[in-house]
Amino acid sequence: MWKYPQWWWFVCLFVTAPTLCRAQSPTPSPSSSQGEIENQPVVVSATRIETPINQIGSSVTVIDDEEIELHQQRSLPEALQTVPGLNIVQTGGPGGKTSVFIRGSNSNQTKVLIDGIDANDPSQDGAFDFGQVLTADLSRVEVLRGPQSSLYGSDALGGVINLVTKKGEGPPRFTGMLEGGTFDTFNQSASASGSISRFNYSFNVAHMLVDDTPVTPLDLLPAGRKRINDSYENTTLSTRLGADFTDTFAVQAVARYTDSMLFFTGDDFSVFPSVPAAAQSEQHAQQLFTRGQAQLTLFDGAFQNTIGLGYTYYHTKIQEPDTGFGLPPANLNHGDRLKFDWSGKITMTEHYALLLGVEDQNDRLLDSPISAENGNVAGFAELQAEIVPDLFAAASRTVR
Repeated sequence: MWKYPQWWWFVCLFVTAPTLCRAQSPTPSPSSSQGEIENQPVVVSATRIETPINQIGSSVTVIDDEEIELHQQRSLPEALQTVPGLNIVQTGGPGGKTSVFIRGSNSNQTKVLIDGIDANDPSQDGAFDFGQVLTADLSRVEVLRGPQSSLYGSDALGGVINLVTKKGEGPPRFTGMLEGGTFDTFNQSASASGSISRFNYSFNVAHMLVDDTPVTPLDLLPAGRKRINDSYENTTLSTRLGADFTDTFAVQAVARYTDSMLFFTGDDFSVFPSVPAAAQSEQHAQQLFTRGQAQLTLFDGAFQNTIGLGYTYYHTKIQEPDTGFGLPPANLNHGDRLKFDWSGKITMTEHYALLLGVEDQNDRLLDSPISAENGNVAGFAELQAEIVPDLFAAASRTVR
């Protein structure tokens, strides 16, 4: 399914000019207090290591849950609209297939991660439909622009979009939302989260209904035919559970399930030129993302190990009205992915860290209408360093 070189090199240098940059994005200095350092925004996707955003040479935009709630962005395409360097293409209204093109790359060259799960659709050439993602359970969205092949593979030539869901913290907390509006919009969400001793939990449910979206231009309809507006319904369930059994050993499990139904107007090719179809097409999409991982820290924090197993499942069926041409009445995209990964962070000194990783991934295309399978084993290494004060560097290589 994919073709790529056997190895990739990537080197990144970032210089922080103390007098010019600190007004906008202060760089921690030896004299900075610990509180000031901890207040720096942290990004994971750029280097796979938690790193303050002002120490990263890559172009990164972070959207947090406060910003999403402030602008009432209920779906991921809405949240990504303001990110520079992205071209978002959506077919029709809410729920229509939505692709993201970063800096002119193809849509299937953007790696999408959900809590560390490789979420790209194996049944559609690695593309990802952003139109099916609701934001109710998202804590942070990281948009990493530019080639990231040395850490994420050849399907990250355009960049990486990393979705992080909310983690339960503190006493039990319950939230709920109910809203309605034009186009017969009716949205609800509810959540329960918190932590008890060494255990943390977060449960979320979100439902979106946009039942009457006018999409088809009236001047394209044949004389006397009424427009049928689009209808979209999405139900998303998600959970994130964690347990810190000791100060050095912790486990985490995440799961996210989406079931959506879209009614939209396709094309009728029984006449020339084609016109909007008299009957609507139906798209039923089911998605499952789940992952379990364990973290073990050795040698007083100098060696941090993470081992995980993730599973991705896609089932998308598009039912079109009968046109009388003997065309297949349904189009099925069905596939899954099983991925094992290990990473180890070695902290050599205060200013130098080495990251090692191994991945074993197996993608399957199931009855769509054929079946196929593709396996891949890869390893990578990255050295992250602060060479001198305010000069940061990262060099990485992957072997497949």
